[in-house]
Amino acid sequence: MHQASMSIPEYTAPATLDDALGIKKERGAEARVIAGGTDLILRMRDKVFSPSVLIDLRRLSLDGIALSDNELRLGAFVSLSQVLESADIERLFPALPAGCREFAGPPIRNRGTLGGNIVNASPAADLVPPLIAYDASIVLSSSDGERVLQLMAFFVGPGQSVMEPDEILTEIRLPLMPASSAATFIKLGQRRSMAISQVNLTTRLSVDESSMVSEARIVLGSVAPVPMRAVAAEEFLLGKELSEKLLNRAAKKARDEVTPISDVRASLSYRLEMVEVLVRRALLATWDELRGSAPDG
Repeated sequence: MHQASMSIPEYTAPATLDDALGIKKERGAEARVIAGGTDLILRMRDKVFSPSVLIDLRRLSLDGIALSDNELRLGAFVSLSQVLESADIERLFPALPAGCREFAGPPIRNRGTLGGNIVNASPAADLVPPLIAYDASIVLSSSDGERVLQLMAFFVGPGQSVMEPDEILTEIRLPLMPASSAATFIKLGQRRSMAISQVNLTTRLSVDESSMVSEARIVLGSVAPVPMRAVAAEEFLLGKELSEKLLNRAAKKARDEVTPISDVRASLSYRLEMVEVLVRRALLATWDELRGSAPDG
């Protein structure tokens, strides 16, 4: 059986970030960063990318997890296994490890990185909805300096982002959540864990002292050209007291906001139906968790 041959690019493992950024500046889109390589190698084999140089960042210590008073900083090279092993992430941002647990098998989780899952800009990326639900921002570095932007603003279309050819994603930042806050990750695939998502989503709710919704996030993957927030559904929840009826109505609104396609994994009508079902399920689970964590609960 004939296999597509893959042209072998140069390989370099710079000792410093400045060196890596220098190569990126010089070679631009011809240079690709390789982290876990779980996706890049497949895309090179399929001729989606034909880089002339691969930049390996493993020597640059971009795999740190640092907690401060107001945020958690994650290096772009942090592996999914590291996320699962972090007690701080499990305690403060549990929907993120929930997404990691649904992601492929242990060998891929050991190699796959947060940064890699983001820069692929796949509408079906499992870790992007929880990160957006937690209001993540990212740091894009170049020889000219850093720019920080909301992760939500990173995606332009399937496989497309605002990252410039001379930039490297170096860090993900998560602001700490309000005390009365909870989030839920749900993934629907044709098979458990090894499947590309038909729909994936994360809901997050925060309530104030009078039990009114102060923040709402409903973030969906695989239902639009880019990961998206169901903004009308989120705004509908704000300032209201949680009830089953309210969450049912919010789920219907979320369904009205998505623009899925029919493809080999699922039909448009099935995805629309599942968005409503899964958003409702996720919102109810999030509300449940909020009630469970209340001081008198």
